[in-house]
Amino acid sequence: MERTQKQSIVSIVIDHISSCMGPVVPILIAGGLVKLLVIIFTYTGLVANGNTTEQVLSIIGDAPLYFLPFLLAYSASVHFKVNTVLAIGAVGAMMSPTFVELASSTEDLFFAGIPLIKADYAYSTIPIILLIVVMIYIEKAVHRIMPKALDDILSPLVILLVSSLLGLLAIGPLGTLIGNALSGSMSWLQARVPVIAWALFAGLTPLLVMTGTHWVFVAVAVSQLGVYGAEDGIMVGFFILTFCQAGACLAVFFRAKTAELKKLSFSCAITVLLTGVTEPPIFGVCLKYKKPLITSMIGAAIAGAYQGLVTIHCYVYAFPAIPSFLMFSSPDEPGNLAKALIAAAISFAASFLLTFFFGGKLDREELPAPEKAEARA
Repeated sequence: MERTQKQSIVSIVIDHISSCMGPVVPILIAGGLVKLLVIIFTYTGLVANGNTTEQVLSIIGDAPLYFLPFLLAYSASVHFKVNTVLAIGAVGAMMSPTFVELASSTEDLFFAGIPLIKADYAYSTIPIILLIVVMIYIEKAVHRIMPKALDDILSPLVILLVSSLLGLLAIGPLGTLIGNALSGSMSWLQARVPVIAWALFAGLTPLLVMTGTHWVFVAVAVSQLGVYGAEDGIMVGFFILTFCQAGACLAVFFRAKTAELKKLSFSCAITVLLTGVTEPPIFGVCLKYKKPLITSMIGAAIAGAYQGLVTIHCYVYAFPAIPSFLMFSSPDEPGNLAKALIAAAISFAASFLLTFFFGGKLDREELPAPEKAEARA
């Protein structure tokens, strides 16, 4: 009973994170695509590296990531039914340039004798979601206690003050610790057993997508990109996922006998290669026929092992697919893009071959019942 309850709590947390992150993904992708355009423009010589045009375009591309806390304040407040304006105001205190300046000072900080933890909340995800969750209870408590005659006037003041202070004094630092623990655990594994770590991560990515758990790792990756300008390998794992699903679906296409399965598998392969959206191939083909799911996971794990051997970084957030492969390009690490493409090729080839030879009997599930009986006979 206890185990089931724990699983349900984990599932609820994951559902909330994905619901908060989902609405802001399009603008993060838009910003990432602007940064990809900057890379293309500078590589082709259309824009000189470091000039004002390049800087302005980079600012536009960086803006969604830098102001992600405000975007999350909006999406999380809508999801949790918290006053959106007050939520953005409370997050604004954490993002204030004055607070950023205070946090960068060398002296210890206190508020009414309470230690104030120094932190920079730009690019943050988990601290913001935690704050909005706590605001649910703050709003309910304030509205319940406040006399009705004063509710409209004083409640916003109390909610903003209490939420902002809790965000700065407790929730923000706690969320930062949780985020650092997640990214730190990945860094620890990468430093000690990189081949095993990334092989496991890449191999399990289909299950992460099926359960929605991938949003937790996306949040960590986005924060790392914002803070460090590079991410250690989570997005590479999702790039590998894209190509393992494409390889598995293409193998199903060649093995399928029915026109319907051929059409479905081929469209899923093309869709995932061009968009990076992995749900159609995972749920429409691989999970449905089971063995392609297993073979694609093995193919992804093989590519993940290669990733652990060579170390690959991501520099731009985008849905990992063919049009966005430059997300792994950086003049500071010339060979990184080639490594990422090799990992994708390994994932595609291994998943294709494993699914083609060991993908099980696919078409029996597509046949009408009488034909199934004849096939078994």
